[in-house]
Amino acid sequence: MGGCLLECGEAILSPPNTQPFLLPPIPDLEFNAAAHRYRYKGEWLPHSVTQIASPKTPLEMERINATKDGPDGWMARGNAVHEALEKHVLGKGVIYDTRWGDWVNPLCDHWLFQGHKVLATEHALVSPKWRVAGSFDGLIETAKGSLVLYDLKTVGSAKAAKAREAARAQLGAYSLMLLDNYDLPVNRCVT
Repeated sequence: MGGCLLECGEAILSPPNTQPFLLPPIPDLEFNAAAHRYRYKGEWLPHSVTQIASPKTPLEMERINATKDGPDGWMARGNAVHEALEKHVLGKGVIYDTRWGDWVNPLCDHWLFQGHKVLATEHALVSPKWRVAGSFDGLIETAKGSLVLYDLKTVGSAKAAKAREAARAQLGAYSLMLLDNYDLPVNRCVT
């Protein structure tokens, strides 16, 4: 089901046949996008899952920020790919800029995102005990009944993809919070 090129430099993917069933949001959990912080029951939480699971040195942050912005920066790519997959799994169909086709097409064509039931996308979780919150990209039930938690990590090249480590700590934290908040045991985590 690959993308077909449109004259305007965009591609479109047909939506899969899915029945979304989204988890309800956690009451009193808020995300402030401008500050990139979470608040639970009116109290700001000191950390996010990403801050704890993937701490960065000042040099690493400098390198990350150097390639973040601009029309071809990692933020534009990441946002476009995340949005495309979210629309795809929710059965909304996808229109995206063709420059992201090398990321979007294989992702939407992947077996994991075929014949699934959506449980959550871009979903925020909290651990009141540890005073931490975070948001994962998606939770699906496969055609075989397995619960799969995923969090996308887009990179700029095949070489970078091979060097990138899986987000095990981050996904592990989300898995524990899914158990605590919804009593949902995850069978598999993927990045």
